[in-house]
Amino acid sequence: WTGTGLSTAAKTVTISKGSTGNKSYTANWTPTNYTISYNTNGGSISGQKTTYNIETDSFTLPTPTRNGYTFTGWTGTGLSSATKTVTIPKGNTGDKSYTANWTPINYTISYDLDGGSVAGTNPVTYTVEDDITLINPTKTGYTFAGWTGTDLSGKTMTVTIEKGTIGDKEYTANWTAKIYKVTFNANGGTASKTEDTA
Repeated sequence: WTGTGLSTAAKTVTISKGSTGNKSYTANWTPTNYTISYNTNGGSISGQKTTYNIETDSFTLPTPTRNGYTFTGWTGTGLSSATKTVTIPKGNTGDKSYTANWTPINYTISYDLDGGSVAGTNPVTYTVEDDITLINPTKTGYTFAGWTGTDLSGKTMTVTIEKGTIGDKEYTANWTAKIYKVTFNANGGTASKTEDTA
């Protein structure tokens, strides 16, 4: 209180027995600070407010980011479902807690088998949560010489897309022609020359 007979704000004001005269008092207030906590669920965030009070201007929660994922919204205090844009209006009160929600991004994998085929199937999409080893192809008359393509420094016999990997991928199958030996049976005759041929 501030007012009659008070030089500074006082929480307790006592009017003693025997006092006289009219009195006037004014209540004084300090805004209560509330906390805002965040669970980014593997992502990262910047510029977020961690406290506010009833006099804080309206503000919107920043959008978090996470490699390999799309942000699908915040869940938490006062929200009935995942919400991408959460605004705390001026005049709001109470502690708040929010959790970020994510959906893995689907990346594409494209192949150039150069006439070969795969026994089974290699995936054409993957997410950051997958762990994949490519099935090597076969081609009649050829020996598989390895994959070339995204993030490979040379021909690679075993290609693994490890969990945590992101980005579209392209791979090309490489081949070496098999060498076959031709044997002649002259059946009593003679041959002037024999040679290996591809």
